[in-house]
Amino acid sequence: MKIKAAGLSFLAFFIFYNCFADKLEKGFERLHVYDYFNAREYFSQSLEKKTAGAAYGLSVIFSLNNNPFYNLDSARHYIVLCDQSFRNIPKKEKDYYQTLGINMISISAQKDSICSRAFHSISASQDVNTFNSFIRDFSFCSDVTNAVKLRNAVAFKEAKTKNTAAAWKNFLNTYPGAKEYAEASNRLTQRVYEEATADNKITSFENYLRQNPASPYRAEAENAVYALSVPHKTIEEYHSYVKKYPAGRHAEEAWRELFKIFTKDYNEQVLAEFKKRFPDYPFKDELALDFELQRSLFLPFSKNDQWGFINEEGKEMVKPAFDEVALFSEGLAAVQKNGKYGYINKSGTLVIPYLYDDAEAFRNNTAIVTINDKSGLIGRNGEELILFMYDNLSDPADGFYVAASNEKSVYVTKTGKKLNELAFDFAGDFKDGYAIAGTDGKSGLLNHTGNFCVEQQYDELLFLSNGLLKAKQNNHWGIINSKGETVTPFIYDAIGDFSNNRVLAVKNKKCGFIDEHGKTIIPVTYPFHESLISTAVFKNGYVVLKQKLKSVVLDSTGTKISFPGIEDIGLPSENLIPVKKNKKWGYADMNGRIKIPCTFEYAGAFDNNVAKIKLKKKTGIINRTGAKVIPAIHEDIVYTNHFFIVKNSGKSGVASGNGTMVLPCEYDRIEFLSEKIISASAGDFILYTNIVSGKTIWKTKD
Repeated sequence: MKIKAAGLSFLAFFIFYNCFADKLEKGFERLHVYDYFNAREYFSQSLEKKTAGAAYGLSVIFSLNNNPFYNLDSARHYIVLCDQSFRNIPKKEKDYYQTLGINMISISAQKDSICSRAFHSISASQDVNTFNSFIRDFSFCSDVTNAVKLRNAVAFKEAKTKNTAAAWKNFLNTYPGAKEYAEASNRLTQRVYEEATADNKITSFENYLRQNPASPYRAEAENAVYALSVPHKTIEEYHSYVKKYPAGRHAEEAWRELFKIFTKDYNEQVLAEFKKRFPDYPFKDELALDFELQRSLFLPFSKNDQWGFINEEGKEMVKPAFDEVALFSEGLAAVQKNGKYGYINKSGTLVIPYLYDDAEAFRNNTAIVTINDKSGLIGRNGEELILFMYDNLSDPADGFYVAASNEKSVYVTKTGKKLNELAFDFAGDFKDGYAIAGTDGKSGLLNHTGNFCVEQQYDELLFLSNGLLKAKQNNHWGIINSKGETVTPFIYDAIGDFSNNRVLAVKNKKCGFIDEHGKTIIPVTYPFHESLISTAVFKNGYVVLKQKLKSVVLDSTGTKISFPGIEDIGLPSENLIPVKKNKKWGYADMNGRIKIPCTFEYAGAFDNNVAKIKLKKKTGIINRTGAKVIPAIHEDIVYTNHFFIVKNSGKSGVASGNGTMVLPCEYDRIEFLSEKIISASAGDFILYTNIVSGKTIWKTKD
């Protein structure tokens, strides 16, 4: 009986099996001839009893995009169902599926195909949820790893667009394994700092420093506290700062600035008053000798082919004992002996040995020096701060040096620490916390943490003012801010530089002016030529543009300054305007009334009550009444330091403010070393003179 029952049971199974097997096979037959409608029907009818095979067939139909049933989610559902079912069926049934081409290899291939199609369909998405759905539903796919990376990148981009501390915190908490984690962490630190100190108040910076003692923005916050504490740079402000922050980063600087202001007019009485008023001054030992020395101007002089220093009275201060000397800077001067450079102080003491092949002046208590054609940085005691490993080092700016090696540049601090590991083809100096840097012809904007707050995407990037930059992209110029936000659209052929809150904007060979918000203040309707990029800047509230052969003068609102009967016009200054009448230049007042007759070939703008004019192609100086200060007999005249540098036949001399020649035109170069001491040189000849008293301090032998 048992045998008979078993036989009947097997027979029933065989009949049932072949019934559904026929439908399954018919489904695959229909599938092979692209009859997707009937194939789908047969597979659906077989699904409950022949799950693995029917699910495989349905997965194939739903994964093909040449039929109306195309749906990758359904294809994924059925191949997962097929895989799970196939693993649990008996070997005999697996053998049967083998005849239909269904095995672990084909199932795996179908899964891979669906994964590839699904990933391709979402790979360009900019939606985090789309990637999360793929990661969740297609967890068996190898492309999940790439999907995670793309999702993280999209999430990072979203956080960057919002650029709030909350957005960066959310990113870090949600995607701890993202490759962008480190940068996001840096950006969070930056935004926490920026948001905490957005009101630019001392208390905000103090609270930030108290709550974030190890922040990379500590130095920046301390700099801000110092700047806000001494807005007018008065003795009272500096003293309040050192009392409140005795161990502050800028305490020593504040004391020395206070000392400098208090003792501006130095004498023994002033020094005694300073000691009495500021008994807590930390550098008492330096006061007497050092003050006298530091306030003295030291001038290089030579004797018997050796160099030393004299003061502005001609008194020898450092005996001549060096092959070469440079000017003092921050109390130290580079000197050379036997081909090597070291540094002395104003007492003439060698404080840094002769070790260097070249040596620059001290700035911010550091100096750039060279050994074996490699540059490094030393401190005031000669300590090595930046190793001798660079081809070149820039002067410090905002606490950073640009270090170049093998035509690549990096940013380093004065301790030699790199700002980041990036090497740039171009690296500009830091300015107000930012630097322009770039590679492969594209420039971006770096901040003090070494992150790009403006990515490298611009063909050119240049600082303007007020935190703005002009940028070139796709052959057009626009203006952006330090966050990378577009202030002025990229529609201009050129953009000038800001002055009086106006900047030249050029489009289609026409120019006008826009403000710092990108608003057009003066329409872009005036003819443009290349020289205007550097010359068309507002001065004293006015700008001069060239229109054909005449000048156009505009005020800051765009109102044209013109007068009847005037042929041409120049830049207004000190309430007088150069005007041209009857082919000659003179000056009119702001109402167009002639104040200085039009008798000149050229008339420049007034500066400190004097102006440059030309007669018979020679240059002279007049005052506001039109009276001659210096006759028009010179090649050129430059006003500087209340004196005139006069040039004739390629040589320079000096005239006083009233036009009296105090130094003849016999020198190749004239340099002001102080308000009253000048150095005049011609070839190897050097002369130091006090141009106020007329006294010669020292000169080389004639």
